[in-house]
Amino acid sequence: MKRAVKFVAGLAIGALLVSPWLVTRTSAQNTPNVIINELAWAGSSMSTQDEWIELYNPTAEAVDIGNWEITKNTGEEKLMVTIPDATSLEAGGYFVIANFGAENSVLAIEPDLVNSSITLSNTSLEIKLYSGDFSNPNNLVDVAGDGKTPPAGDNALKTSMERDADFVSWHDAVAAVNLDEGILDLATPAANNSELTYPPTIASVVPNEIEAGEIFEVEEIVGTNFSIDPVPEIKLIRDSATRVGVEVNVVSDSLIDYVKFDIAGAQTGEWDIQLTNPDGKIAVLPSAITILEPPPEYDLTTTVRINEIYPQPNTTSNDEYIELYNFGDKTINLSGWQLDDIVNGGSNPYIFENKTIGAKSFLIIYKPDSKITLNDSGDSVHLIQPNDFILDELNYDKAQQGMTLARFPEGWLWTKTPTPNGSNVLTETQPAEPEPEDEPEPKLKLDEKDKITNEKLNTIQFEAGDIVICELLPNPSEGDEFIELHNLAGKDINLSQWQLKDASGKIYTINDFQLAIQSVNNSIIRPDQYVIIVQSVSDIHLNNSGGESLMLLDPSGNEIDFVNYPDKAPKGAAYVLMDDGGWTWANPPTPGAPNIVVLEEEDEPIAAAPILFELPPSGLHNRAWWGILLVSFAKAAIVFWVWRNKKIYENSNYYHKFVRNAQTW
Repeated sequence: MKRAVKFVAGLAIGALLVSPWLVTRTSAQNTPNVIINELAWAGSSMSTQDEWIELYNPTAEAVDIGNWEITKNTGEEKLMVTIPDATSLEAGGYFVIANFGAENSVLAIEPDLVNSSITLSNTSLEIKLYSGDFSNPNNLVDVAGDGKTPPAGDNALKTSMERDADFVSWHDAVAAVNLDEGILDLATPAANNSELTYPPTIASVVPNEIEAGEIFEVEEIVGTNFSIDPVPEIKLIRDSATRVGVEVNVVSDSLIDYVKFDIAGAQTGEWDIQLTNPDGKIAVLPSAITILEPPPEYDLTTTVRINEIYPQPNTTSNDEYIELYNFGDKTINLSGWQLDDIVNGGSNPYIFENKTIGAKSFLIIYKPDSKITLNDSGDSVHLIQPNDFILDELNYDKAQQGMTLARFPEGWLWTKTPTPNGSNVLTETQPAEPEPEDEPEPKLKLDEKDKITNEKLNTIQFEAGDIVICELLPNPSEGDEFIELHNLAGKDINLSQWQLKDASGKIYTINDFQLAIQSVNNSIIRPDQYVIIVQSVSDIHLNNSGGESLMLLDPSGNEIDFVNYPDKAPKGAAYVLMDDGGWTWANPPTPGAPNIVVLEEEDEPIAAAPILFELPPSGLHNRAWWGILLVSFAKAAIVFWVWRNKKIYENSNYYHKFVRNAQTW
């Protein structure tokens, strides 16, 4: 940077008697009233002879530089140019002496003096400025170079040599000022010298991992010495591959808060990040970014169920099998799905790879393939989707020799006729789970001898709240919409012939396969158990906007539960029932698990403020009492409105501020 410094007049006479190098040093340390400030010894991209010298007056007064002389020394000091008589260099001003005029140069300004004698050596540079005849050493004002290679500047890049702010040392120009547009040379003729810069550094990048895709947005680069204007160039580099960042936003010389990369087709693995300031100084952070393989796109269709298991064959244990059935209308890719006996325990889960199950089709998984051992003394089987949702599960106590446990309309029953890859056949059956003798209220036993008819179901009395709607997912981020029911009755309830009625008045009857198990015996829901009704099976479409209502009816048509949401359904959020009976939107959903809702401390309900008043000491009593009454009525109306809004719409602002803890299931 160029700056004015106070002129210290009078060089010590003794200094003139010492060696030339000491003259040079002393002259530089005692700043003269005019200095050699910049040299374009490398020429320009237009011509190697496009050379020039810039003088600068750092003082607060004009200096008469008429008849001053400039010499060069490439083995012998010779006069190069004499400045015309009566030439004045104003305070803080510049004087450019060039070999060419602006029309033949990269200079965008006209030089103050054009002289064809201006030639500057690239290998043995020494330029001296005299305030008169150069043969008189007392006239020496300033020296640039020591007769060797220039101390700064770049011949290949056509970069000038600029004086540092202390007027002692030199540096490469790092900016272009007063040069023709489009020129890549770096120099600042007749302008402030460019600032001496330091190389940038990169300490960290956030995020440092990204899945392969189209766009990668960097949120933070922390380091030092970032150029602010113009911004630095930022690249991702891996071997010979390069991706250039765009929309770079530099907050400070130590923080960049945005840069975007197009990474479409980029190789996965580690990439370096490189930052280049306009002066060419570079910072590299190796292995700064890792591009990850994108996660597979799994099929989360919900029309697959466990249909039959064979725990204790008459032959060998290798004939054990688990049979699945797809009751939907499309083929399902089971890649990433799992079969497990005990979740997070027992045998290792069997993970499906490159397997599909056709529409209305069966799929058999034998023990040698699954490595799952079904215990004769009792075990369980879980069908788990890639998102860890348990779509179906089956539990049994004791396996029957030579019999399979198969799904029938009446429930899970043991049968002596194994039917791998075929419809289940019921022979010599007994219930999979017999009725306990000490059951206080008889369970509804479903077998061939005692089938429950629709008429019998209609005679069973239910009360409001026996089954509750406890969670709705109208607008999922992925997967199916669902409705979750919860059994609070303390007894088994058969949901066959129960109905759901939406806001349009359309009625949907619950029947087998409309429940994503958590349920054990098809449509039987156990005490404190959850069942999920998914859209792809039930065809119940919950509105995403404009609100929705849902009524749960028992087989006799009695209303058992009702819920409505009056506003737009947020993407990915579930509408959940809280312990106090209120409802709120929460994310993430928790199908098949309790709703856990936490009220944040800053969101405590607002208590009504007491009305404080004093009777006036005298006068206008009636008017004061009327004012008190009006204020009291107004506050009472506000409290009533908040209470009514909560009770009727179950959607007050307090409840919207609830958040749900993440659930794992």
